[in-house]
Amino acid sequence: MNDLSPFKSLNLPIDNLVMLVFYFIIGIYAIFSAILYYHWKTYGTDIKISGLTLIIYFITTIPLLIVMGIMAFIIS
Repeated sequence: MNDLSPFKSLNLPIDNLVMLVFYFIIGIYAIFSAILYYHWKTYGTDIKISGLTLIIYFITTIPLLIVMGIMAFIIS
């Protein structure tokens, strides 16, 4: 049997953990999006394709983050 006694003293509620992970993911997303935007604007050869790629990226990822946020608020 596994001894989980070191984790008993942690006492971190699941709702706080879910919100912490959600905020962490939002931070990672913001940093990644800024880097992606910079690279597409700086190194993109075709402005029309670069703009379309960024629009598609944000159109597909923002709804996913909204759903994840709603689920995180429901859990907490």
